[in-house]
Amino acid sequence: MLDLKQLKYFIVCAETGSISEAARLLYTTQPSVSKAIKALENDMGIVLFDRMPRGIVLTAQGKLTVMHAGL
Repeated sequence: MLDLKQLKYFIVCAETGSISEAARLLYTTQPSVSKAIKALENDMGIVLFDRMPRGIVLTAQGKLTVMHAGL
């Protein structure tokens, strides 16, 4: 089930390109943002981000999701 908090976390992660920076901006912890993103990916059945050594990058499905979110 889509959770608005997960969607908000996804949008901030997409904007910042960093889970830890998103956590800082959202006043929460990196593990809780990672968990929310992973749960969103599982719920949607797609991978939204490629995890890189220095941050995250939207996948093709992630870019489509951002477009559908209206960003």
